[in-house]
Amino acid sequence: MTLWMHYSARLAGAAALTLAVSVPAWAEDAAPAPAIAPELAERMGKEKEDRKACKREICKAFAEAKSGEPISCSVTKTWLASEIQSSYLGDRLTWPWGHAQCSAQIDLDRDTIAEAASKPSATLKLKKHDIACKLDNKNTSEGTAYDVKLSIQPVVTFENGRATKAELNWGTIEAPLLAKTAIWSATAVDANFSVIASGVVKEINAFLGVKCKEEGFDIAAAR
Repeated sequence: MTLWMHYSARLAGAAALTLAVSVPAWAEDAAPAPAIAPELAERMGKEKEDRKACKREICKAFAEAKSGEPISCSVTKTWLASEIQSSYLGDRLTWPWGHAQCSAQIDLDRDTIAEAASKPSATLKLKKHDIACKLDNKNTSEGTAYDVKLSIQPVVTFENGRATKAELNWGTIEAPLLAKTAIWSATAVDANFSVIASGVVKEINAFLGVKCKEEGFDIAAAR
């Protein structure tokens, strides 16, 4: 492995930890791939069910675009290694680990969502969110490779009700030295190439489109 390939792999591992910046997409409920182990499929199914109420509240807030009580919910989501690679990293970086399970307390201001959903152009500035992730080894029988905690304060730009840009705004990081060094480096990679931010924008729009429509909220028609 060349030095660049090794460096890229380390950055990729850290960068995928920021998948949670797509805060609405925490409630996204894509079904587990059929080839995964039964115990993992069961875990992901439970996570999906536990996220459903939060998903509906976020969809409702974007669809109705009016003032109301803040949205607050605890969510957990497992991303498959293949999903991280294809949806977020593409061919720029290589994901060196297995699946990633992340948990966070999501707090969203309904008034801010209403502005982003109803105005031709708006910026959704989210509160600081603390995220805890467990990264599995490539060989799933070896268990967890790293436990990582980080904070982010995302800013998402909307044009005509669709996300067009996302900024991660990383904060504190708690992780073993190797992972922590990679995370710091990943911020520079994302700033230059928008590797993770592009995936975030894509997932937010998928959530507000197809996923919310599955719950009976046609956000595009409501605008």
